[in-house]
Amino acid sequence: MTKAIKFNLLLDKHPVRDLTDLHANFNLDDLLSAYHSQVLHRWLEVRGLSAELSQLQAITSKNELTIARALCQLFHADISEAQIQSAVYPFEFREQQRQRLEALASQQFQRNAVIKSYHAGYDQLCKEMLEKAGDYPFLKAAVNTLWADYEQLFRVDFDLFFALFIEQSPLTLFTMLANEAYRQSGLFDKERKDILFSFIPSRTILRKKEIEKESKVLLCEVDYDDEWKQITDDRVVIKKVNNLSDSVRLKDNQGKEYPDETAEGNVLNGLHYLSYGSGDSVEYAPFVKEWIEERVKSNSPLPAYYHAFGGVTDGYWKDLQPKGTKCLVLKMEAGNFVRNASKNGEELNAEAVNKAFLILDGIDYKSNNANHDLIYMVI
Repeated sequence: MTKAIKFNLLLDKHPVRDLTDLHANFNLDDLLSAYHSQVLHRWLEVRGLSAELSQLQAITSKNELTIARALCQLFHADISEAQIQSAVYPFEFREQQRQRLEALASQQFQRNAVIKSYHAGYDQLCKEMLEKAGDYPFLKAAVNTLWADYEQLFRVDFDLFFALFIEQSPLTLFTMLANEAYRQSGLFDKERKDILFSFIPSRTILRKKEIEKESKVLLCEVDYDDEWKQITDDRVVIKKVNNLSDSVRLKDNQGKEYPDETAEGNVLNGLHYLSYGSGDSVEYAPFVKEWIEERVKSNSPLPAYYHAFGGVTDGYWKDLQPKGTKCLVLKMEAGNFVRNASKNGEELNAEAVNKAFLILDGIDYKSNNANHDLIYMVI
């Protein structure tokens, strides 16, 4: 009797020799591929895993989600539903595309009809991506399909695509930056990365606040014609009135008058003055609108699929994500540091991280400021 030749199953780029190895390197994408190609069946057979082979052969469904759940129950019962959904999306997309291509091949379409159908498929995919703008598992599969099936059309349309999605679905563009094909395409140049950086979600908000600027001293001019002098239309606060002649009068744009020192401490919308004494003066400070950054309360979470950490690490590296977890680093405040998980000697500062959209293998983080956040995505 001929002895069966054993071979290793390849999961997550690791050779798998037994069920313990399979569980340790469990990758649902790879496992589904091995299932559809029957390699998984043969591996179980030559390893003498007859019970598992019988359960595998009992799967009769053609539905990807049903198959995925059955494989998880058989080999990795504690995997989450979200992980199953994420892994199944690419297979569903490929199957839909295969069916569309078979429909095209089975009919004698004229050239214009084929082009129209091709563009319609591209438009429909873009529409679905906008409709599911916050669905990260869907977007991961969608951007793969977009590049695989519509690369040339996408390149031509990218300016319009970018302008539309930066406003309606920045997550789609971040998803592309987590994909090696798009990273190597040259489409995301420095200018576009700068724009994308400004759309990174944050637990801080910007608001406009009136800020009192440095005070100015107005030396009053003698006016014998009893005419008001306009100094500014802007809002000002009166700091001090030097009324030696006892003739200083102030008013705002609405005509409300403030005689002598009673104006001190008042905020006026506009400043006009009248004086008959050359030694008189008025000290005032203009107000300006400035953008002020404020930290949002913790009950205002980031959108789904974005991660944030803010806290003091007391000079030590804090492990946020373990090695083997790919992360797209979006934003970090100056004065803090990040590195690949457990990579001794590496210390990336904000200048190296911001607008570079680095992909790290796990994340260690170091910070001395509780008000600073590290924003990243697990990809």
